[in-house]
Amino acid sequence: MLRSHTRISRIPGPATPSLTPRVASSNRRLPCRRPFTQKPALQILSTPRTRPQSSFLSPSPINRALPPLTVHLRQHYARLFSTESRTHFRRRMSRILRFSLSFGAILVFYEIIKIGIYQEELEHKWPTPPEWSWKSRWCLRAAAAWQHPEEIGKLLSDWPMVAGYLKELLMRLEDTELDGKGIVEQEDGGIYIEGVGRTGFDITAKSEPWRRGYFQALMGSAKAAENLEGWLTDRVQRVSAPAEYFVGPSNPRPKPVPKKQKVPFEENSEPASPSPEVFYMKILTTRGFATRQKVEAALAYADYLDYKGLQDTAADMYTWAMDIAAAGSPGDAASVVDVKTGVIKNNGQASPSENILRVSTALAVHHAKFGNLPTALSIFTSVLKARRALPSPPPGTLLPPPPPALPKRTSDPFRSFFNTLRTVLVPVEYPPPAPSGNEPPLRTAMSPCDEAGLMTYIGEIIFASSSEEIGLAWTRDAVDIAESTLLQLDTSTPQNQCADCVRVGLENWKTMISRLVKKALQEEAESVEKGKNKGSWFGPSKSQIEAKTNVRKRWEAEQSILDDRITRLRPVIVMESAFEGVVSGVGLFV
Repeated sequence: MLRSHTRISRIPGPATPSLTPRVASSNRRLPCRRPFTQKPALQILSTPRTRPQSSFLSPSPINRALPPLTVHLRQHYARLFSTESRTHFRRRMSRILRFSLSFGAILVFYEIIKIGIYQEELEHKWPTPPEWSWKSRWCLRAAAAWQHPEEIGKLLSDWPMVAGYLKELLMRLEDTELDGKGIVEQEDGGIYIEGVGRTGFDITAKSEPWRRGYFQALMGSAKAAENLEGWLTDRVQRVSAPAEYFVGPSNPRPKPVPKKQKVPFEENSEPASPSPEVFYMKILTTRGFATRQKVEAALAYADYLDYKGLQDTAADMYTWAMDIAAAGSPGDAASVVDVKTGVIKNNGQASPSENILRVSTALAVHHAKFGNLPTALSIFTSVLKARRALPSPPPGTLLPPPPPALPKRTSDPFRSFFNTLRTVLVPVEYPPPAPSGNEPPLRTAMSPCDEAGLMTYIGEIIFASSSEEIGLAWTRDAVDIAESTLLQLDTSTPQNQCADCVRVGLENWKTMISRLVKKALQEEAESVEKGKNKGSWFGPSKSQIEAKTNVRKRWEAEQSILDDRITRLRPVIVMESAFEGVVSGVGLFV
């Protein structure tokens, strides 16, 4: 039988029996037991108001009034936030703060490194003068990148951004306190032309890289101005758009702006860019540019005038370009070219300079645009004969090396990483200056492409004016020459020009064949219809109908062969560009 155990409390108290028997003694005082929640006044170290008591452990009457909310909260939080908890939370907050600052610093440094690598890649593609300040070089690189959107993974050129970058750059280059130290005005106070503004400076004291970068900035500004013609900029909202989107008195019914775009107002607007004439005339009146640079600016301005339909003004500009090229020629320019018509004389006495050949070719294109085909054909044939007669370079002649090509993008992460390292660690070499164009050119690997381009023009003019079959034959030969040259070029040589010649030649060839097939089908149908209606006495004979059918089959067969050739050459002429045909010549007038 189990023994009965006495129930003993773990905490002895007055109502709990003790295991040790209590013995009363006169000289020994029994210990005084007290409730756990009650303390004598001598053991209280602070006043009850400042030191909270554990009220949930002590019995309290039900009808006692609740303390005010502020006192309750003060007692509650004072009980929660002890010295140990404050230290704990302080340590945790310091750790979180250190982690946040470290992670933020890592992100900032990562973005800085990413931007630096991107700018280094742009510097390799479009080198900038090393003597410029970092901000000026940044502006030129950014403007060049936005002018070639296919090189930076974009679809369209942001011309307002290009104009903004180049405006800031020109302001710095033309400021004698910044990057323009050494430039002087040609006259006291400069020359001012009404409608154009101030003419160019005298930059002969600056180095060739500085002048070349200044020329790039002016030409880029002129191209941006052409594309921004008719655009306005809202100064307050910093928004650029065509004028029909601006809300104002002159445009009561503006076009709706795209979503998430600010609505521009005409009252705060100004032209997005000055006229292209301002920049072209500044180049033509600046002292210190090379002959090739001035000829390029004059031809670009003349082409812009052709687009505007100002034929007489464009003809005057072509005459000005010919005068510039003739003035830079080492010999008598009148002995090699007719300055008025642009026809190369080809008398065997001297060869024309590269600038004269460029101006004559552009002048022939100008005549062809406005329907003066005989003059254009005579100029094209004379230029083609002059280019075919160019001498080969003597042995030992060092031709200018092609620009170094950047490593192609790859999906391999390791190869991409090493390509990035090579781009960052290899310093950028600013390319040497191009020839001035005053000397006669020599035959190079790209000379057949120049001849193929001229033959394409000649074939198109002959097809449209005199003989369709002869024009088609010229076009065939041009495509054959351009294709063979493109396939023979070294991978280090730029192939864009030959690819363009092949592409344009194939397009012209396809257009010509399509017209000939359509014409042959129409003639065949007419001959068959006449044979049915008029009978065999007055209508075409059976042999004549068969001849028309054979002509139609001949052109259809050539069309089929041409389609197969285009399919075969497509990987070559696309030049591995995903945006080919979409980004080319992006602008308002294309």
